[in-house]
Amino acid sequence: MNSLNKFVVECKKQNINLVKKNLSIQTFSNVSIRIDKKFFTIKPSGVVPKKINIKDCPIIRISDGKKIKGKNNPSTDTPTHQILYKNFKDLKSISHTHSKFATAWAQSGKSIPIYGTTHSDYWTSEVPIARYIKKKELKFYEKNTGNIIIECLKKRKLTVKTCPGVLVPGHGTFCWGDNYDKAVQYSEMLEFIAELAYYSQRIKFSKRLPDYISKKHFERKFGKKRYYGQK
Repeated sequence: MNSLNKFVVECKKQNINLVKKNLSIQTFSNVSIRIDKKFFTIKPSGVVPKKINIKDCPIIRISDGKKIKGKNNPSTDTPTHQILYKNFKDLKSISHTHSKFATAWAQSGKSIPIYGTTHSDYWTSEVPIARYIKKKELKFYEKNTGNIIIECLKKRKLTVKTCPGVLVPGHGTFCWGDNYDKAVQYSEMLEFIAELAYYSQRIKFSKRLPDYISKKHFERKFGKKRYYGQK
């Protein structure tokens, strides 16, 4: 674990970005950053992002979720992040938010339908909502939240690439990415998509985007023959 500071600095930066993008208020929400195959760092519990002390930021072992360095207690959502990093080796960052529109969908218990290409540029399906945690699972609440997210993806035959974020019912969102700023970017996209879907329903536009158009928009960015952006 060489040069830990750069990862902690990046973690602080991304947590601050959540606030700058109006995706978090007070001490809500958290971002974690993978350090390597064995460790990640995450926002300290109850600390305002700008006040994160680099020296005290917790370092977590992926294999068992134990804190191995850092004076501060990690976010209470750390076990959820740990389970996701453990199961998805390509993830470099994870973001958990209570952003307004996306959380409203989560609280409604509804997935977000594909109403247009803005959505299908990044999600190949509706933004799924996981199931509610069961009473018997509460003992390991945060860990089982991670397991439920994985279950949700498997049930719908989705991957972390085709579905970069999900809704947790009554709670909020979890997004992820394969580089250090992608998780926050996807959180921002998800909030925008959630807002668009909300207004689409309010004006009684309820026709789902045809599958062939949805597929085209995702594949032009991420498919084998993608042509969006610069080479």
